[in-house]
Amino acid sequence: MNSKKFRTVICIVLSLVMILPCFTVSSFAADVTVVKKPTKTTFYQGIDWSYNKSGVISVIGGSLDISGTVLSYNSKEVSYAVGKWPNMYTNSDSGSWSAGKNTMRIYCNDFPSNVYATVQVNLVEVESITVVTSPKKTSLIQDVDWKLSGLGDVEFTELDLTGLSLNVKYKDGISKIVSFPENKLISWAVPQGVDSIEPGKATLYATFGGKRAPFDVNFIRKGEKLSGDVSGDFKINSQDALMILQHSVGAIVLDDSVKVIADVSKDEKINSSDALMILQYSVGLIPSL
Repeated sequence: MNSKKFRTVICIVLSLVMILPCFTVSSFAADVTVVKKPTKTTFYQGIDWSYNKSGVISVIGGSLDISGTVLSYNSKEVSYAVGKWPNMYTNSDSGSWSAGKNTMRIYCNDFPSNVYATVQVNLVEVESITVVTSPKKTSLIQDVDWKLSGLGDVEFTELDLTGLSLNVKYKDGISKIVSFPENKLISWAVPQGVDSIEPGKATLYATFGGKRAPFDVNFIRKGEKLSGDVSGDFKINSQDALMILQHSVGAIVLDDSVKVIADVSKDEKINSSDALMILQYSVGLIPSL
């Protein structure tokens, strides 16, 4: 081969080396068409995603909800269906998720592994929270729900948050109601800067999405009578309200010691007003008695 032909061959080879990567890149996302976007493209902290202990966003359930997605590749159209082949899955285009706008890649198991579609999504953070209903159990009994420490203050590690619901306001102006135990990311904390809690009425805080909201509890000492606990079972419910109503019409007579805790309205009368307050408290409509 003469030198002129050799140079020609070298030029052709070099041209192919430079051109081929262009074709390879174009076969990634360019050939996948989004026929229909996911029904949901806005995802909320604490419901769809959360920050882990390292401050990195983790998607709850392992993948963002892409229900409703329809993709097309090489004239083949595929719809997303839970638990059915071909399935679809997602990744962040940047390699990690961040609060705010993100580009989401959607892959399909029925397409080549190096092709994907892209859709713009929004991950919205919590702005504030407020307590809608307190936990069902806010009267906490010594040696049942808490212990007296050697220093004479309250010592406890767990708190039953069943029934606690929060109104969560997000940074896009949307508000959502979340409840425990349906949402396990709801937790609790003691007041900031407080080293110890004394027996009696106290304020604890619900936590969600890095925000806090107060609710009241009562740490009751052993043998202490609980306001509203007419039946004496350390529970405040409809049974106590019924006993008050029965007393008010003369069907039963409460002892003087019980009358003190039955008069939750503090008007020195035992009547339907006290029964109503107990019922409201038992369903979380009022925080304390």
